[in-house]
Amino acid sequence: MRSNLLILLHILLTINLSGQITLENTYNYSGTYTHLKHSGDKFFLMDVGLNQCRIYNTDHSLWKTINLNVPSGNYLYDIRYVSENLFTTDNTLCLAYVYYYYDEINQYYTFNAKIIKENGTELLSIPGCQTLDIYNTENGAAKLLAYSYDYSLVLYTTITRVYNLPGQITGVDVIPGNQNETGFSPFPNPASSWITIPIRLPEGNPDGVVHLMDAAGKEIRTYNVSGMQPDITIPANDLPAGIYFSITESGNVRSATQKFIVRK
Repeated sequence: MRSNLLILLHILLTINLSGQITLENTYNYSGTYTHLKHSGDKFFLMDVGLNQCRIYNTDHSLWKTINLNVPSGNYLYDIRYVSENLFTTDNTLCLAYVYYYYDEINQYYTFNAKIIKENGTELLSIPGCQTLDIYNTENGAAKLLAYSYDYSLVLYTTITRVYNLPGQITGVDVIPGNQNETGFSPFPNPASSWITIPIRLPEGNPDGVVHLMDAAGKEIRTYNVSGMQPDITIPANDLPAGIYFSITESGNVRSATQKFIVRK
């Protein structure tokens, strides 16, 4: 009888341990997962200081490092769509990235985007582009939407460019581009005095927490929010100029990462 009880206790402890949330690894950079059509699941991060995209295997061993051509005086802003057979059809690893320049005299940002192969070969350059989204149409075609802004104007202008892609999207950027969804992006962006962050809590979750992080992914502020709030406005005038990220957490659900810039 005692032997049976010990076996039962061992089984219960094993089940309990297997159901726990465990920390796998920590990166001091902003990163996310992608699914590559031929190479499988990978984790990639953005190193602003070195202008690199570093890609890791699921066991967190380094797989590839891609150096990004960011002009002098410019800064890396975003990396999206690390993929195979999306921007080409020859199994080449490709990605899109965005960088920016801040005109300190006239106080406005200029963004640019590029799509490259892993060896640095440039496939596309998009002037003024700050955000990128990719959608699959019903007939299976992949469309790239590139949003360009001219912040040199008081009432800045917006250009949307639509590109047809040779390949297909296959689960790249596991969290889709909800942060670019119309009406669900921090504003104004860039910000100087204040920033408004839209909030969506899961149905049935009345409360949540907004986590504010700097460009290195370090949490610098938290804000408690309610499901009754459509958004939260926070001061930005005491934040150093640079890139910031926000994530809304409610229960065990986390929103897509939202990104904004603070300028002085």
